[in-house]
Parts: sequence; C-alpha cells; structure tokens
Amino acid sequence: MALATKGIFVIGAKRTPFCKFGGSLRELPASYVFASAGRDALKESGLHPSLVDCTIIGNVNFLSQCDGGKTPRYSGIYSGVPIDKPALGVNRTCGSGLQSIISGAIEILTGQANVVLSGGTEVMSSLPFLVRNMRFGSTLEKMYEFEDYIKTQIVDTHIGVSLHQIAENIAKTYNINREMVDRFALNSRLKWKAAREANLFKDELTPVTDSAKNVIITEDDCVDENRDIEEYVKAPASVDDGKIVTLLNSSMPADGAAAVLLASERSIIENNIRPLARLIGLASVGVNPEETGLGAVHAIRRLLEVMKLQAHDVDLFEINETFASQTLATMQILNLPDDKVNVSGGALALGHPVAASGARLAVHLVHRIRDGSARRVLAASSCGGGQGVAAMFESV
Repeated sequence: MALATKGIFVIGAKRTPFCKFGGSLRELPASYVFASAGRDALKESGLHPSLVDCTIIGNVNFLSQCDGGKTPRYSGIYSGVPIDKPALGVNRTCGSGLQSIISGAIEILTGQANVVLSGGTEVMSSLPFLVRNMRFGSTLEKMYEFEDYIKTQIVDTHIGVSLHQIAENIAKTYNINREMVDRFALNSRLKWKAAREANLFKDELTPVTDSAKNVIITEDDCVDENRDIEEYVKAPASVDDGKIVTLLNSSMPADGAAAVLLASERSIIENNIRPLARLIGLASVGVNPEETGLGAVHAIRRLLEVMKLQAHDVDLFEINETFASQTLATMQILNLPDDKVNVSGGALALGHPVAASGARLAVHLVHRIRDGSARRVLAASSCGGGQGVAAMFESV
C-alpha cells in the first residue's frame, strides 16, 4: 500500500525522553507517559482538545500494562481528548508509531476526521514473566516454567529464527563486517551527543510528570556517553557461531512515547493554525520474514516510486536503528549518503521503545523542517514478521 496525500498537516509533534530499561519511567502506565507528549503536542498546536476527532496510538506490548489493552483509549483521555471521541490501537511492531500516523492520515483522507492525535507509547520495563501452562494445572512430571516475555519477542517463533540471527544473516549477505557495525553504533551515540549539545532536541522534548505534577525526567537517559570503540570490539556475539551482531551494536529495550497531531486543511484554516509540516506520502509493505530487517528498504522504494522521486530528492532520512547491520544494509542497497541518514543518532543511542520509535522518527524530522534544516524528509522502519513502513513530510 502506498499513496501520495494532499491536505494533511502536522500541527503538533512532541516526545518524552527515552529512558533506559528499568529506569525513571518503569513505574508509570504507558498511557500516562504518552499523555505528557500528547498534552504538549496539543498545546504546541494551539488547538483546543475538544476539536480532536479520534486518537490512534501504537502500543505493541500491551501485556506490560494491567489494563487489558486499553492503553490507546486512556492515552487520549489523559491527553485531554473528550471522552466521547473514540480511540484505536495499532500494532505493526517496530513501525507502530509510524502506522498510527498513516492510520490517522487515512481517517482524514476518507472524511472521518479533521484532527487526529496519533503516536506511540511503550513502557517495556513493565513487561512481565509469564507462566503459560499453569492455568490448567501442572504435575511433578511437567512443572510450570517462567517465560521472560521480553526475550520471547526477540524470536520469530513462526520461522524459528531470532531477530539477532536475522541481523547477522543480513550482515553476511551484504558484506557488512564487525568493524562497520561497531563504528556505526558508536557514531549513533556520538551524533546524539552532538545534537543534544547543539540543543536540537529542545523543541521536540517534553518532560514527564507524575500525578502530582512533579517532574520525573526531562532528558534522554538511555545513552551511555562514556563508551569507546574498545568496548564494542570486546563485546561477545549475540548468536551461536555469530561474529557481527552484539548487544552493543543492537538497540536496547527502553521506555518512552511520542505524539503527532494531524489536521486537515479545513481545520487549520478554520482555526487559524500555522502547521509545522505537511504529510505528503505514506507506504507499507510486506517482505520475507527471514529478511525482516530489510522491510524499510522496500517501504522507502515504494514510497519514492509513488511520489515520483529519487533518494537524492530527500534532504534527511530517519531509519529505525533496531540493529546496526540492517540500517547499514538499507543505506547500502538504496545508496543513501551518511550525511543524510540519522544525523542526530538513533535507536542505537536512544534505545527502542518499540511502538514509540517510529513516531519519534517523525517528531524529530518535523522539527528539522521547522528549524529550516530540511525541506523534504522521510521516516521509515522495518517491522517484525517481515514488514516495512514509511512516511514522507515536507515544509509548508
């Protein structure tokens, strides 16, 4: 699926700090974390929350919340969206945050909404241990077993291959060596540090507060700024007989949220709103699950094709860095220059709160348009199970 869009604008874009696994956000509900970004996106737009027609939120790990999958609904309510406005949850694994934007755009294109609060939220620190065989009894011969749900997600049980193994296979296929992935992962951290020191995140970040409005965190805390290349070189391989993929050149689980407020042309005119950017194209594709890490390649190709553009027509790309090897392979296949891709660092630095990551890509790019760094930008992510998703924005 791919199409060029008209008359869809971004009028608010905010994200929370991304926090390390077991860190500052571990005790908060994912819906509450999202609300910090959602409220600020609405405030940034100047639009009254009563004008939001629906909420569409990405949330992959609903088992991390004790709410029976109601996180999207309460993300909207806690952000100030009226109770009589509906909410929808979407799950396209790593691309869920981008999918929420695509789904919101479709609501506007089909005339079902004028304003949509979209985004993604994840508190992976709350992921539980499961006991699947206890409900109907266990015996001495077959005792119950604990399952760490965060480790379960790493393996595609349908093909019996871990995501780390897929990333290892991609590296070998495209002649990407250990030095390349280690250097890329370290550079992601260095680029994030440089961007922070240049205050590039100040307009996109919003603090997370608790129920008493006490500030919990204001800055990303996932990044270990003191790592050097020697640590990467010494890190053990993540898979048996592997040599390339390690924990240090793979993204880490994290907590965080990002919100993108979409509006129709009619809405911005009637409410005298100056948009941050225009959403001009979107795409989603399926690929062989054994090539899950290359989903972004096919989504970007499809989007460029429908937009009748070439890669050189795009000023900046944000491609989710689940693994260094797959991001490098994507750049190699599409011939994307280093100075256009993830120029402020990515998930290898910030961590990867699954459903929030795609929305973060969009938030960051929209603010690069806003500050004049780019005119046309593209966000893309590969997705578990063999999919890819992409969205393109441009200045107004």
